[in-house]
Amino acid sequence: MRRSGKVDRVLGPVIGHEIAGTVAGTGPGLSEFRLGDRVASTQRTSCHTCRHCLGGREVLCTQGVLYGEGLDGGYAEYCVIDELSLAHIPDEVSFDAAAIAACAIGTGYHALMLAGVKPGQRVLVTGASGGIGIHALQLARSMGAEVVGVTSSARKVDKLRLYADEVVVAEGGVFDKEVRQRNLQPDIVLDMTAYATLDSSLRSVRRGGSVAVVGNLENKTVAILPGALIQREIRLVGSKACSRAELEDCLQFLQRNLVRAEIQEILPLQSAPVAHELLESGAVQGRVVLRP
Repeated sequence: MRRSGKVDRVLGPVIGHEIAGTVAGTGPGLSEFRLGDRVASTQRTSCHTCRHCLGGREVLCTQGVLYGEGLDGGYAEYCVIDELSLAHIPDEVSFDAAAIAACAIGTGYHALMLAGVKPGQRVLVTGASGGIGIHALQLARSMGAEVVGVTSSARKVDKLRLYADEVVVAEGGVFDKEVRQRNLQPDIVLDMTAYATLDSSLRSVRRGGSVAVVGNLENKTVAILPGALIQREIRLVGSKACSRAELEDCLQFLQRNLVRAEIQEILPLQSAPVAHELLESGAVQGRVVLRP
């Protein structure tokens, strides 16, 4: 997103906001980590003193800086990370899986927590074959929900059936009619592609349900009919990124095999341009990992 100019046009910092590695050096005052510890990082640092940080919602910190944008990120052999951005990687979890825990897994987990998912509910995920979506399906199922995956590509249906109870193919971003015809109205929608699908998400969700908009930074406007929110008491929630505590939870999901890290390719760091081309082609289900 940043490289293509869709998020910002800041030049200078090393890109890469999904990071895992070994502690190779420490600064003064370090209390939780030692040389050689295996660690994964949240996507950003924060001030640790504002009301958001003190309340465990450091992703809302106005002083927060994203690794790979305002601070050097993970496309390097070494990088500098704030201790309070780190979590220990369990022995059973690989570096490759841990590297995607904060973004590809944690972003969906944060959205599910904000939406208040409960066992026995139905969760629908748009953009379900993407890096965040394919892990959100697994998370929702592991939390006791029935899961519906929505994809724009019929060729991705078989893969999604591994993690979703039902799969819907959206034509041009429209899927609400099929959802209603198949009696699949969800209690919660995680909308990863709101610029194209928010209207269908609002039309699909049950009365009193929640639609969480997540993982979508396209610079496009979307029309909303307020009456749909009012008459059916739909809750529309914006969701940003996982906290450090949520990253620790996601690493536990991986350790307990409740979530499988969907990694399609593992490439050397010098093949980063190839990785970006793969992602832009739409051929990737899950994530591509770079190793320095």
